[in-house]
Amino acid sequence: MKNKNIISAVAVLCVLALSSTLLAADLSDSELFGALKSDNEPVRLRAIDALGLRGGRIPGAVPALIEQLDDSSPMVRAHAAHALGRIGRAAKPAAATLAKLIGDEDPRVRRAAARAYGRIRPGPEVSIPLFSKLLKESEPEVRVHVMAAIAEDGKAAVPALTKALDHKDAAYWACLLLADIGPDAAPAVPALVKLLNTDDRPEVRREAMLALAKIGPGAEPAVPALVNALDDHRRFIRGPAVYTLGSIGPKANVAEGKLRRIVNDKNFPPFIRTLSLWALAKINPDDKLLVRRVVPRLVLAMTAKNPRIRAAAVQALIDLKPDPAIVRPVIKKAMENADPEAIDDMLDALASLGTAPVPNLIDALGEEEVRAEAATIIARIGPPAKAAVPALIEALGDENPKTRSEVLFALAAIGPDAAAAVPAITAALNDPDMNVRYGACYALGKIGPAAMPAKTHLQKGLSNADEFLSAASAWALSYIHPECAETAKKSVPVLVRALKETDAMTRLHAAESLGRLGSLAKDAVDDLNKLLEDGDQHVRGAAAKAIEAISGK
Repeated sequence: MKNKNIISAVAVLCVLALSSTLLAADLSDSELFGALKSDNEPVRLRAIDALGLRGGRIPGAVPALIEQLDDSSPMVRAHAAHALGRIGRAAKPAAATLAKLIGDEDPRVRRAAARAYGRIRPGPEVSIPLFSKLLKESEPEVRVHVMAAIAEDGKAAVPALTKALDHKDAAYWACLLLADIGPDAAPAVPALVKLLNTDDRPEVRREAMLALAKIGPGAEPAVPALVNALDDHRRFIRGPAVYTLGSIGPKANVAEGKLRRIVNDKNFPPFIRTLSLWALAKINPDDKLLVRRVVPRLVLAMTAKNPRIRAAAVQALIDLKPDPAIVRPVIKKAMENADPEAIDDMLDALASLGTAPVPNLIDALGEEEVRAEAATIIARIGPPAKAAVPALIEALGDENPKTRSEVLFALAAIGPDAAAAVPAITAALNDPDMNVRYGACYALGKIGPAAMPAKTHLQKGLSNADEFLSAASAWALSYIHPECAETAKKSVPVLVRALKETDAMTRLHAAESLGRLGSLAKDAVDDLNKLLEDGDQHVRGAAAKAIEAISGK
């Protein structure tokens, strides 16, 4: 009976003719090229997709796909762009045409072209001319993909980006990309200084300064121009100038006089005065008294209502790298009256201090009132906090389910080094609180193969009536034992079901898990292909990677 069912299924598939067999491994190259000329659009789409999967090995595939980019059908153009992106750098001849499609009237084509362009990475000489178009592009996603394609070239992109600073429409974007490249962008400093002195657009001057800040000490030639910018009455010019001087450090010591005047002048906004004090501390790193003065003021700025001020204060404190013994008591006091968002920023600041706070955090795990907060900070520190694992295991016995959840997230963040906690986490799979059960699955997955003792318990979760718990169990198993064919038979249907959830993160994690299963998840390819048109860019990316992993390309 089983064999008859299989034969019937094959027969049904066969009647779909070329639309399905185009993906078969035994189809000839000439048949694929022939299908590109079919009047049946679904046939053409499958031929395009098949060329994308193995086009890098087929002579003539790239030119044939480039021709499809000019088709009148948006679906054909989108699929052709996606296929070229799959081929990667070998599809560089398609870059110019893809660049034009970034302005296509169909959003699906625009997205596919931008993603493909990012994967091909044609280099800055090809990409720079797009800056003018980017300024007019309404979809942020398009800007992100193309900018990422340029920035990924790193140091190699600097000469072309430096030239772009001379072009009015491109200067703003070139500054953003040079900032992403960071210290390696030092050769662009003279051009950035010129821009700072000659461009009358405040937004361009601001981004030029922030690029110089990311370059750091190598931006010393910009100091005179930055000192002049301190006299600008506009806060969004003066603030970045102060920040950049501090980022340059001791080499910006000629700015001390003006910075001290700002610190002592109550007519300036409080945060500009605090930032100026920070810059002085960065310029004079050996002045411990100055550091002690600025830390409380930065912590106070973290409680500001303006999220930009909070974010800047957190970054400034991280850059200062003060002694944790100075920071901890100040933050603890500030937390007493801060709102939740400010507390979150302060926790980030504490976590940025690395392993130094860990001994104190271990002690805090023993105190019920602050246990959850301690676990939250440990989660942000991650693997370097592995010494806290024994205390976290004990904290899993807390009566408050929210605290137990925070402890599980901390163990998950520590990852494989939290293997000693596997028995306790496995027990949490039966916790009366559903969020704790979800957290247990997440922690076991993050621990990975070392959580193998929990495998049978997670396998039971695959058939749980709670669909999210079954999906979480499948996700965890894909990290613990992805090679297990027996488990894959049960987990793949669960993950395929999760691909259809309304929550984007659930779809993304399901796609990633299927990719980890490789060829064992071949039955999920059709459903993953549907996600290539998902409304969330991260889901689309995860689906594409999963398909590649499953096909072994």
